[in-house]
Amino acid sequence: MRLISSWLVVCTLLLYSTASLAGGEHQRRFAVELALVAGDSRLLASNGLSKEKRRWIKTRITGAVNMLPLLARYSLQEAGRMDSALVTRLQNLQRLLDAPGTLHKKTLILSRQNPLRFSLALPQKLTSLAKSQVTKRYNRLCFGCHAAPAMERSVVVGGLSSFARSMSQNEWLARLIGGLHGDAYAGLENPFTDREIAMLFSYIREQLP
Repeated sequence: MRLISSWLVVCTLLLYSTASLAGGEHQRRFAVELALVAGDSRLLASNGLSKEKRRWIKTRITGAVNMLPLLARYSLQEAGRMDSALVTRLQNLQRLLDAPGTLHKKTLILSRQNPLRFSLALPQKLTSLAKSQVTKRYNRLCFGCHAAPAMERSVVVGGLSSFARSMSQNEWLARLIGGLHGDAYAGLENPFTDREIAMLFSYIREQLP
């Protein structure tokens, strides 16, 4: 478990270190990861998860929690300010890895204090052309894993529309921006532009049956 978590941290840091710094990219990355930890810890604290899903989500949370203090430092440097208290609060989250309910409460507060910034208004009103475009995009990239309830051993969420409606707007946006986590076959970095994210956000959450 520790080796997997360390590997996730290293890979994510390498990914983040190559990201564009324009437009508050570090602030956005920090807010995304914070929202994902809050959301994943909420899932982990719930009942009904299979052993495989629980193991996968906990591994993901562990890697993210270990990375948050560094992401916060990058974000603060980018904004030209200091907040050592915030970094300390994030470091203390490591003590809560075996208490997902408490971890969710703490990270939810922090996420609300450090909201995700996005360039486009949400939800988007989709024109007929936009809906046709996003439907094709969804069918090509998303439908294969989310067409039906996931198998018990899979960590892929089944019906994506109901999953999207089960969470706050901030968390759902963070999940789209943060990448396609899923299982080992879908652990992809986000392949979408902001416009495509906005379209998918609205299509899946507001219009997908």
